[in-house]
Amino acid sequence: MPEKLVFEHTFEGLFVRGLAGRVTPALRERLRDVGLDLERKLQPAYVFDTWCSAVRVTAHELHSDVSAEVAYSLLGERMVDGYRETVMGRALFSVIQLLGPRRGVGRARQMFRSGNNYTEARVDDVSTTEVDLWMNEAGPIRYFTQGAVLAGLRATGAIQPVVTVREFTTADVTYRCTWRDGLGA
Repeated sequence: MPEKLVFEHTFEGLFVRGLAGRVTPALRERLRDVGLDLERKLQPAYVFDTWCSAVRVTAHELHSDVSAEVAYSLLGERMVDGYRETVMGRALFSVIQLLGPRRGVGRARQMFRSGNNYTEARVDDVSTTEVDLWMNEAGPIRYFTQGAVLAGLRATGAIQPVVTVREFTTADVTYRCTWRDGLGA
C-alpha cells in the first residue's frame, strides 16, 4: 500500500486561507515542530502523520475551550471554506454547487481524493434527505472530516445540514448526513 499523502492545496485551504490571521507565533512554532513550516513554500504533499499532527496542535491551540471533537470539526469546516478559495477548490466547488446535497455527498470520494491519495467512501441512502457516508478515516481526524463534510453539504445548497458520527472503528467511520429539502419537507 502506498504511503498516505495529503496534498499541498489541502494545507493551503486550512493553514493559509481558512486560518488567515489566526495563526499565532506560538502556533506557527508548534506547527514547525511537527513538520509544517508556514514560513516556507508549501511542499507538494505531506505524509498523513504530519497532517494529523498539524491538525491536532492547531485544534488544541485555537479551540482549547471546547472538546477535541468539536475543535477538530470546526477546523474541518474552516479547511473547506479556505479550500474553496484555492484554484483547485474553486473548480471543484463550481461543480458541486450544481449537484445538490445527495449527489454532492455521492462525490465525497472524488472531492477528498482531490486533497489526498487515500480516501475511500461509499454512500447508502436512508431517505431522500438522509444518507450514511462511510469513509476510511480513523482517530480524531474523523471529527475533522465530519466538519469538512458539513461545510461541503452547505456548499451544495443543503438546507439545515447536520453531520453526525454514527459509528466508527479504529479504521473507519460512518457519518449520518441529513438536510431539509427545498420543498419544506
